[in-house]
Amino acid sequence: MSKINPKDIVKNCIQQIKSIHLNWIEINAYLFKWIPFSVIVGLIVGIVASLFDLALIKINALISNHTAIIILYALFVATLTGILSKNDERMMGPGINYILSRDKNDITFVSFIKKTILSLFALAGVFVAGREGPSFFLGSYLSSSTANIFKISEKFERIVGLIGAGAFTAALLKAPLGAAVFVLEIRYVNDMEYEGFPQVLIASIVSYSVFAFLRGKHSLLTINGNLNWHIPTLIYLVLTGIFIAVASYIFISLYYFAKCNSAYLKTTIRPLVGVLLALPIIVTLAHEHNLHLISASVNYLALTKLSIQLIPINKTILLILATMLLVSLTVGFGISGGLILPSLIIGALIGNGVASIFNLNPTLFALSGMAAFLSASAKTPLAAIILVLEISQTDLIIPLTTCVVVSYILSYGVGVYSSQKECKLKLNQN
Repeated sequence: MSKINPKDIVKNCIQQIKSIHLNWIEINAYLFKWIPFSVIVGLIVGIVASLFDLALIKINALISNHTAIIILYALFVATLTGILSKNDERMMGPGINYILSRDKNDITFVSFIKKTILSLFALAGVFVAGREGPSFFLGSYLSSSTANIFKISEKFERIVGLIGAGAFTAALLKAPLGAAVFVLEIRYVNDMEYEGFPQVLIASIVSYSVFAFLRGKHSLLTINGNLNWHIPTLIYLVLTGIFIAVASYIFISLYYFAKCNSAYLKTTIRPLVGVLLALPIIVTLAHEHNLHLISASVNYLALTKLSIQLIPINKTILLILATMLLVSLTVGFGISGGLILPSLIIGALIGNGVASIFNLNPTLFALSGMAAFLSASAKTPLAAIILVLEISQTDLIIPLTTCVVVSYILSYGVGVYSSQKECKLKLNQN
C-alpha cells in the first residue's frame, strides 16, 4: 500500500472546493427579473382579487332566499353564459383545463373581461362552484400582460401563466402555500412543475398578503374544539379514504357524462339546458338554510357547518348525490366555476357521514374528507393536505395524510382534469 502524502490530500480537497461555485447567471435572473416580476404580479393580482371578492359579496347581498328570485337568477346567469360564450367556449366551465393544455397564453383583454363577469355572477350564489377555476384563467392573463412589460421571453410563458394562476388562487382561498403547490402539482399526475416554484410561491405570498390587508386575515373555516386523535382513529380514516375513492369515481363519471352530452348542444343554450335540469336541486339546497350550500363560494360557511355538526347519514347521502348532480349539470354544462369547492364539500359530507355512523369527531373527519376527496379528484395529494391545513389553521397532518393516501391510490387512473399528463417523462416522449 503506497504512502498517502498529506499535501496531495490537501491539494485534492482544494481542487474540489474550487469546483464548487455559485451560479451567478441564475442568481442574477432571480434578483433582477423573477423576484421583481413575481412581486409585481402578486401586488396586481392581490388588488384585483380583493375587488373580485368584494363584488361577489355585493352581488350575493342582492339575491334573496325567495324561491322565485333564486330561479330567475340561475336562469339569468345561464342565459348570459350562453350569450358571452357564443364564439369563445373558453368562457365556459372551470378554465383550468384550458390553461393546462396550452404552453402559450392567448387570452385577450375581451376574454378576460367576459370571464370576470361570468365568474362573478356564477360564484355570487345559487351554484356550488369553486373560485380556483376562474382564478387560473384570470390570474394567467394578468401575469402574461405583466410579462410583456418586463419583456420576459415567450419560452417562459407556461411558468408566467402559473405565477398568476397561483397568486389569484392563493388570494381567493387564503392559502398561499397550498395554492402554490396546487398550480405546480396539477399539470401532472406523478410529477410537479419544480422550475417555477420560487416564482409562484413569492407571487402567492404577496398576493395573499395584499388580499389579507384589504379583505381581512381570517381563515376560510372557523374551527374550534377538540381535534385530538388516536391510533385506532386511523382505521376509520382508512375506511373514509376507501369511501371517498369510490365516490370520486362516481362524481368524475357523472361530471364527464354530463359534459360529454352537453357538447352536442349549441353553445348559446348549453348552460341554460343544464340549469333547467338542475333547478329542482338548486331550490332544494336553497332551503337548507342551516348549511349555506348554495352560497358556499361566497363565504365558505358551508365547510365550517359541515365540520362542526353531525348530520344524519340518510340526509348526508342525499346531499352528496345532490351536490354531484348539481355540479355536473351546471359547471359540466358550462357555468363558470371551479371544482375545488365542490370537491371539498363532497369530501366534508362523506367524512361527516362516517363520523355520524361511528359517533366520531365530525371536525376531524370532515377536514380529512375534504383533503382526501380533493386529492382523489384532482390528483394533487400534497396540495390537498397543505390547502386544508391552511384554510382551517389546524394541525392534522397525520390524519389528513392517512385519508389522502388511501383515496389517492384507490382512485388512481381517474381524475377530474382531462388535460393532466402522467408525468414529465411521458410528456417529453410524446
